[in-house]
Amino acid sequence: MKKFLVLLLVGLLLFSCKGKEEQFIENSTTYFDETTTIRENETTEITLENDIYENSETEDIETEEESKDVKEIELTAENYPIVDGSTANMPLMAMIRSDVLKEDLTVSQNKTEVTTTDYAWRNLLAGDADLLLVYEASSETKEIIRESKTKLKISPIGVDALVFIENEKNKVNNLTTEQIQRIYTGEINNWKEVGGDDISIQAFQRPLNSGSQTLFLNLVMKDKTPKKALKYEQPAEMSGLIDVLASYNNSQNAIGYSVFYYAKKMYQVPGLKLISVDGIMPSDESIGSGKYPFLNKYYLVIREDTPDDSPTKKLYDYILSDKGREAIIRAGYIPYVE
Repeated sequence: MKKFLVLLLVGLLLFSCKGKEEQFIENSTTYFDETTTIRENETTEITLENDIYENSETEDIETEEESKDVKEIELTAENYPIVDGSTANMPLMAMIRSDVLKEDLTVSQNKTEVTTTDYAWRNLLAGDADLLLVYEASSETKEIIRESKTKLKISPIGVDALVFIENEKNKVNNLTTEQIQRIYTGEINNWKEVGGDDISIQAFQRPLNSGSQTLFLNLVMKDKTPKKALKYEQPAEMSGLIDVLASYNNSQNAIGYSVFYYAKKMYQVPGLKLISVDGIMPSDESIGSGKYPFLNKYYLVIREDTPDDSPTKKLYDYILSDKGREAIIRAGYIPYVE
């Protein structure tokens, strides 16, 4: 009889854990919408190849702490580090918190907020954040980091992409990199020049220090200068750009951009579509394989002087472990592979 009771209890525990994981996966990429708490305005992101990191220590995904178990971390809701970063990384932040603290995912979601990319980098320098999950910083913020002489531990942990969005009624389904550049410099002004209808092109951008604008300038425009956007063509929020593309008076005119994870998995709006670039449609496969042209990494960052026995360093090591990688995948992200 005792043996039967033990087996029954084990079975119930396994069923309960399975149910929580299925719910975790189902909810992880859908809960952040226009009601999400944002502490400041959205901002920018960072590339390891930039000389800003000449003072910084970068690490590979493989670490000595890779086998560390969650229980060994001994993190609690009271000593959990202040985690900041980019809007598109919020689902990952919530999933990691839920895993580490054994906390209900909904509770972790409600505890997760960001100041957005550039503010997050600056908060880390100021001591107002302990750990970042973040995209590339703007040129202005990179200079602030450089001047601060602050040494950082920076590890790439995932790959995303800058994607272009237009109205689903637009006949144009593919643009070349050169065509996109010429649209944003103002050399191409009408959709008929790229195979569409005879209507003018309304090209939306993001504010200068936003994360997606930094990616747009670095990945797409490179040495080319986009034409100055009108004020209404620069929505402050990532969701704002997607909303304006969907609601613009003559929405077949409009084109804009966002990061793939946000546009595809966090904030989908009916009536819009992603377009292929140079014949490659953005998808998990094309991004993961490196075929899609506008790829960007996002990073795990702490200050180099963070004590090894601190909750922040322990969380940093955990995210770089196998369990952290599993969380990245379960949250619907594409992990970075060297």
